[in-house]
Amino acid sequence: MTVWTADERGVPVAAMVTLVGDMTAPADHSVVHLVLADGREVYASPGHPLADGRLLGSIAVGDSVDGAAVTSAERVPYPSGTTFDLLPAGPTGTYWADGIPLASTLRR
Repeated sequence: MTVWTADERGVPVAAMVTLVGDMTAPADHSVVHLVLADGREVYASPGHPLADGRLLGSIAVGDSVDGAAVTSAERVPYPSGTTFDLLPAGPTGTYWADGIPLASTLRR
């Protein structure tokens, strides 16, 4: 599978996914539903890092993510029993999920 990642200068480039990880989530697991003013949104675990290193669980309304204001950062129940992450080829380990730049939690 090919995804968008960033090269060492931060320029978006297409790259193959080299690793996919999954983890069983506890029954009471919640995720952050992050919504940006420009319409981008993503659901991800509170401990998942953005490409800039900030954890999703630390993001609040009014913060800026990838040049857009955060309009909502609500924790919601996660109905699935498994969470997933991926690691793209390339030097940064970042990728865009629903238009929002995330950092992989996986290591080579």
